[in-house]
Amino acid sequence: MKKLLLAIVLMLSACSSNSISVRNLSVSFVEPTSWGARLIPSTQTCRQHGGSGATPTLFVKGIPPEVNLLILEISDTDDPALRDGGLGKIGFPHDEGVSTATLLPVPGETFALPPYAFEEKASLTSHHKWPYMPPCQEYGHKYRAVVKAVRRTGAFDKQKTDVYGIGEIYLGRL
Repeated sequence: MKKLLLAIVLMLSACSSNSISVRNLSVSFVEPTSWGARLIPSTQTCRQHGGSGATPTLFVKGIPPEVNLLILEISDTDDPALRDGGLGKIGFPHDEGVSTATLLPVPGETFALPPYAFEEKASLTSHHKWPYMPPCQEYGHKYRAVVKAVRRTGAFDKQKTDVYGIGEIYLGRL
């Protein structure tokens, strides 16, 4: 029994020595912007609410040198089904060794993404499963964005993703 316990302790310590330290990223709006106030700008909502929303332009700093990809996750924090990137996850390739990045806007409610971005995971809100669905839920809901700095390696069917940094920013409420 003692040998088994010792073996488990040794295995756990070996696993923890290979862990990655996740840094806090600084995420801010690029000015001028209508984002970041108490309310989501009416122009940044979904078509159903009269908008033509796109993700905000964000500046990220403190990116670790190993990172080759940034992932922007947009969430409705008041709807359990739309937390953790439920409004879409957008990927942005990133040059290793560069500690800052500007994430340019990505339009919502379309499959046509700009060349600097790609769909990481579709939104969970619409029948179309857009890469990004602008705020479109009940009024009063709060929205946030999380940026993850990751290193992705491996072939397409066997990719490995390690998270090196995380930062978030409050977008406002509808």
